[in-house]
Amino acid sequence: MAGFNRPGSQPPQRRGLFGNRSDSRGGARQPIRRVDSAAPTRAAVSYTSQRAPQRGGGSFGRAITTLITRLVGLGAVVILIVAAVLGARLVISLGEPTQSALPSDAVPSASAGQPLIVAPDPATVATATITVRGSLPDDLLELSNAILRINVVGADGSQRVGAEIELPRTPGFEVNSIPLTEGTNTITAVVVVDGAEKTPSAGIIVTRDNTAPLVEITSPTPGQLVSGAEVTVRGTSEAGVEIQLRNDTSGLTASGTSNNNGNYSVNISLRDGVNLLTVVATDAVGNSSRTSVEITTNASVGRVIVVANPATIFLNKSPKAFRITATATDSTGATVSGATVCMMITAPGLAPISLPCTTSDSNGRAIGEYTFPENYDTEGRGLILVTYTLAQGDPLEATTPITVKKKP
Repeated sequence: MAGFNRPGSQPPQRRGLFGNRSDSRGGARQPIRRVDSAAPTRAAVSYTSQRAPQRGGGSFGRAITTLITRLVGLGAVVILIVAAVLGARLVISLGEPTQSALPSDAVPSASAGQPLIVAPDPATVATATITVRGSLPDDLLELSNAILRINVVGADGSQRVGAEIELPRTPGFEVNSIPLTEGTNTITAVVVVDGAEKTPSAGIIVTRDNTAPLVEITSPTPGQLVSGAEVTVRGTSEAGVEIQLRNDTSGLTASGTSNNNGNYSVNISLRDGVNLLTVVATDAVGNSSRTSVEITTNASVGRVIVVANPATIFLNKSPKAFRITATATDSTGATVSGATVCMMITAPGLAPISLPCTTSDSNGRAIGEYTFPENYDTEGRGLILVTYTLAQGDPLEATTPITVKKKP
């Protein structure tokens, strides 16, 4: 501190908020500048750095730092203003009504002066109405006091206005619920300004077909006796229609398609006895019709063998138990695996007894066991019924007798 009092020494400079300055110019103390209240906070903070003043270019460096800091703060403000404007435009656009628009690759661009509409695929439908899609050129979009009109001309020459909507705001559009008449319909779109139609679009042809295809069964004939486990159903309909064949008796189904001449041939399995066969023909647009035939067959639908061991129960022996073994094959002789197998026992003096159902194994076999109560003492004959429930078709059933005696 003594060094400050030497002759010729200068008093120390005081560091102000904006850098070093002298307090003794002309013997008067200079006022301290204040930070502009509008200056960004980051710029003000940079002025309070505790670094020691640099020699030579220190003031220039601080000036550059101040300028950069101010520019950064100004840039942040600009970004916030731009984001606010974009957000406001988004909110406004969400509240505006929109016209039905299509992707640019869905409908070609329209030529100047007239709309363009495209035919639906398929162009033959069974419905009473369709949706028309198209596009408008820019010169028609700019019109005011205008509407878009869809005109329909029927096969009989009748004309009608299919729809009128407010002129779309975008090139792509679609108009729903355009009514169709039976047969061919020529559809055009036109812009109407102050009641006057401008140039219409090229017409598209849409055909409404709501007539069901005729279908007949030519073989087998009603009441025919058929031998075997299946039958081939033949008949006629329209060309290329889908044929669905169902055995209403067993629940089995099969399908096919009619050829170019409208003929069809479909095979289906039968159950032993009466079978009701129904054919449904459906065309490409969903129209359908049906017909049926009832036939009789003596086909084998499968076989179940039931064995009770022992088949005779002696009341003077304990336990009074036996095992039931069942094995099943289908109409082709293959084992019936994965079927639900239920067993019921009727014994003299007792109500019917149902054992828990099981599933047949890969050999078509199922096993059940039962033990009579110790106080059971009624003699007589009983019966065991075994039922195989298949995934399709009628259940397979078989029975075997049992006998109850007091002693051998």
